[in-house]
Amino acid sequence: MTVRQTSSESTVYKKTSNGKFHLDELFVNRVLQFSSQYGAAQSMCYIANNLVGPPEVYPKHGDFTCTCVFRTYGPWWKMAPSAPKSFGRFSTPYPSDDFVEILFERMVYPIGFKVYETYNPGAIVKVMACDRLAGTCVDQGDTKWNCVWSGPPQKCSEKCRIFEISFKPISYPTNLFRIEFHHQMLQYYTEIDAIQLIGYKPNLENYIVSQISFSTAITSPAAIQRDSFTEMDGGYFKLLPQEILFFLLSYLDQVSLCLLSQTCKYLRDSTYDAFLWTKVNLKPYWYKVSDKTLNSLVSRCKKLNKLDVSWCNVTDLSLKGLLVASNTNLICLRLACCDFITLTSLQILVKACRNLEELDLQNCSGINCNEFEYICRLEQLENLNLYSTTVTSPAVLQILKGCLKLRVLNLGSCFMVENYDKVAEYIAKYSRCIECLDFWRARSLSSNGLFAIINNNNMSLQELDLGWVRSLLSESGCFIELVRKCPNLKKLFLTANRTVCNEDLINFAEYGCNLEQLDILGIWEVSEDCVYRILQNCHKLRFLDVSFCDDIKESSVNFWRQAFPHVSIKKSYSTNH
Repeated sequence: MTVRQTSSESTVYKKTSNGKFHLDELFVNRVLQFSSQYGAAQSMCYIANNLVGPPEVYPKHGDFTCTCVFRTYGPWWKMAPSAPKSFGRFSTPYPSDDFVEILFERMVYPIGFKVYETYNPGAIVKVMACDRLAGTCVDQGDTKWNCVWSGPPQKCSEKCRIFEISFKPISYPTNLFRIEFHHQMLQYYTEIDAIQLIGYKPNLENYIVSQISFSTAITSPAAIQRDSFTEMDGGYFKLLPQEILFFLLSYLDQVSLCLLSQTCKYLRDSTYDAFLWTKVNLKPYWYKVSDKTLNSLVSRCKKLNKLDVSWCNVTDLSLKGLLVASNTNLICLRLACCDFITLTSLQILVKACRNLEELDLQNCSGINCNEFEYICRLEQLENLNLYSTTVTSPAVLQILKGCLKLRVLNLGSCFMVENYDKVAEYIAKYSRCIECLDFWRARSLSSNGLFAIINNNNMSLQELDLGWVRSLLSESGCFIELVRKCPNLKKLFLTANRTVCNEDLINFAEYGCNLEQLDILGIWEVSEDCVYRILQNCHKLRFLDVSFCDDIKESSVNFWRQAFPHVSIKKSYSTNH
């Protein structure tokens, strides 16, 4: 594997009516943050950092390890038993599933991107630019972002492409961007080779002045003429019974409610009804959310029971105000990719949210190792997501001892968990109701740990992700025992376990009557006959990945797709042209 070069750039000149403009073309210098990645943290394969530097794969098309790949694709993760239920009304029809935050070497006035998409393109739905000159302060939860491009996901042909994005004009130079992705229309993992920024150097006075003038014109007091408005008294809305008005308001998204509250005092009072704010999802508006946002919600959220501030950048103090205002009503709290979450935050939410049932802390890098132990005090917790955190084995053991009602547990890519077998033993002992387990890349999990879970949680288990857990050995009989003793298993991922054999697949076909999703990607020694038997016998199957199974031919996969049209059968490939 070659290491990406961290700098590659060029300067060209474009003649305009104002003279000679310096046009910069820069490739990614650093990846600052991302929501998920397929590869392991210590690996060079399928990781977000592969975006750094010029393209290595393009114009080749297919599955290549030196690209950026996210954790999920398509609708299947949303259909799994562990899938979190969406809540809150928001206006966007294509909510973002993932993001990557990238930094370029120099600031420019950006005019566009060239995105080198080398496999399953079309998932990009939004590009945000950070105004680093406008008083942005991450520590105070005040970061200025603007949307420079948005669009629906695209259905593209099966070939690589350079996706050229033209930005809306902005009045400031920047080198910090965030790209957002909507995966649910993808048929397989999207892979991105490189991203190139195109923009003007910031010494172009004429360009700057023209952009600032444009920005001022649309936001000046004269243009808005605020003084010409007079306060209304509610008009015909006052004639409606409160129940009817509440019913109408319940169809509005959160932004619309806030805008309506600014029209008159009567509608302000109506839109502040606490029952309109029982479920608040701020993730789609992360770039607009600040401490002021959360503080303004305090008076409306007295009955708040579900809150999502994933991707937002605020501070402990403002979050505390909202959690305390909920008055222990909160049962769901999602904080994915919130770097501001620290030990102090955990202490606050443990004290204020003692009835919490769902907690999402995936990719929260501000909590250190054993500090996760505080979660053990949330005795009502049923759903816990610790994907890609630094949680340690001792902390997980404390959580399992304290949270006896756990049904869903995500410990995928938790590289600091050194003893997954001990974790599995504690799950068997304390989490008797466990339904969904994500052990993606659990390097230390052996057959002994899996047997412990099988023998004690066999009837409730519905989902098990053992992708890239190569320490599990088929010769122990653990996979056969799994499907025999866990009849309600709906999702089973055995990605890249080279020891899985035909005997395992025969038992999957016989005992996996409830299987809906099966991933055997990268399993070398399985025959077409055994895979065909699974397709024949597992009538509920809807997803099957046989990518990189050497003995399975493309012609056979095409035949299966016709014979079993209700099953989405995946077989990835790579090309050299």
